[in-house]
Amino acid sequence: METALREHATPVRARRRQRLALEAGPVECVYVVRSGLLGIEASPPGKHRQLLTLFYPGDIIRRSLMPDLPSLTLTALNVAEVWRFPARSFDVLLATSPEHAAQARARLAEQHARALLHTSIVGALNGDERFASLLVELGLRLGKDGPQGRAFELPLSRTDIADYLALNPDTLSRIATRLKARGLLQNARTGHTILPAWDALCSATPLGSALQSLHTPRA
Repeated sequence: METALREHATPVRARRRQRLALEAGPVECVYVVRSGLLGIEASPPGKHRQLLTLFYPGDIIRRSLMPDLPSLTLTALNVAEVWRFPARSFDVLLATSPEHAAQARARLAEQHARALLHTSIVGALNGDERFASLLVELGLRLGKDGPQGRAFELPLSRTDIADYLALNPDTLSRIATRLKARGLLQNARTGHTILPAWDALCSATPLGSALQSLHTPRA
């Protein structure tokens, strides 16, 4: 699928916090994430913006598959690259290749399952479990094993994380302190995160197995 998509795509490299066009109707674009992390944000009237969804390499993003929320934006959360397609061209490409269409359906189904899992995390788990769940997700998606544990550069700000987990930023800071005291989290420097006890971290959320099933990147 990758070769066929590349022939029809316009590569777009986005800097951190750059917004990408997210229009519906005749000018709708489809994005396929190649690298980096992107997020969907919404800003209800009178409310601060909220980070709703995260997109990883291989994910497919299109406005027509999203709810009609106010001020919906697609933002690169770190340096990212996407392939952009006019929606009609993307649909024609899938229509002419059953194999590509099946791969796209499978990817979108996985993204839907991840969205449901995130809803369950926010709706059913306490704050410590929510943050542990996000650390497991990011550790699987971004982390590399090293002598001190699984490590990665954190692309999300404290406000991003609080919004994504439906937590107050001050509450999030207290939760992070507790996880550090338990030996589950270490910040070596600003933005650089180390997870020293991976198995214990996965056990700190009741949804550890589901997270590993859905967020272990496919080859």
